[in-house]
Amino acid sequence: MKKLVTLLPCLLLVLLACGDDRSAQPSTDPGQSCVLDTPETPFTCMRNAISTQKDADYERSISETFVFSPTLADSLDGAFTGSPVYAGWNKTVEMQTLNLLYDDTSFTKVDWGAPTPLINKNTFVRWSVSYSLKTVTTAAPTDTVVYKGVAHIDVRLENGNWRVTFWDEQATVPGFSTWGYLRGVNRLRLMP
Repeated sequence: MKKLVTLLPCLLLVLLACGDDRSAQPSTDPGQSCVLDTPETPFTCMRNAISTQKDADYERSISETFVFSPTLADSLDGAFTGSPVYAGWNKTVEMQTLNLLYDDTSFTKVDWGAPTPLINKNTFVRWSVSYSLKTVTTAAPTDTVVYKGVAHIDVRLENGNWRVTFWDEQATVPGFSTWGYLRGVNRLRLMP
């Protein structure tokens, strides 16, 4: 009994020193941040953020060096005549236009199709993506609007996380505006 009494404080100290390190385990709770551990996970994180209309996981998925480039048709669209809506597009602009999208809609859903790697290196992947963004607007009368396009999306390994560094719109889909066009419309609203 005397040995047990002596060992008990030692055992207690060992248990306290070990602790309960739950932070090392990836989260499966949708309220927790997305883990960007593979070149594919930015698409999952952005899809989840868009479907919940919360920007945290989308923002985590976008690099601080993020750049967006529209299709030539979008950049020459008459709606943007005289306005440099696509100039200097960075992460800050991307997040501002995403939040306007959320403000204007009650439902958003993105489908990335089947992303195909065009370049696949250890720390860099360029994907060809045929995407579809479905929205339900809040303005009366409410309307369902679908945007479609083809983009090359670059992801890069940055400090242990795969993040989107470049979104280059490649092509439109007949009968649909691109998400890039929607970005331009929203950016125009942000300009003085």
